[in-house]
Amino acid sequence: MGRIGLQSRATWQDYSGENAGVAEKQFYDVFTEHFKSTDFRIRSKPQEFKDIYVNVPLNERVLSEIYTPEIEITKHGITPDYAIDNFKTKKTLYVEVKRQDGWVEDKPRSAGRGNAHERSNKYFTPGLLKILREKGGLG
Repeated sequence: MGRIGLQSRATWQDYSGENAGVAEKQFYDVFTEHFKSTDFRIRSKPQEFKDIYVNVPLNERVLSEIYTPEIEITKHGITPDYAIDNFKTKKTLYVEVKRQDGWVEDKPRSAGRGNAHERSNKYFTPGLLKILREKGGLG
């Protein structure tokens, strides 16, 4: 397919991104309403982890092998979609909302598209799980 053909076709990323935003807003709206007059609240884009990778100590060998910009890095981390706080227990659950568009009924998974499962995997790495659980007060 040539340049003109590519330019004129619909891209699933545009559709998927738009639907993902809708899914996130619906998630937030439902929990905001449900948590009224309870011990819970939902926060959008919590900033607790925005700099967790800034001050990670690295040895000289590692530092020599990676690019280090001349400007100081002050923000390098993650921002989950939401945090759900329980005021009674003082615990917090961090939430990442993912929508996997492209599932094709009666066909193998490979017939679909998107990579939501891959994008969410970072939250299941041992180091990040430990940080999320500690900050959230979870055992």
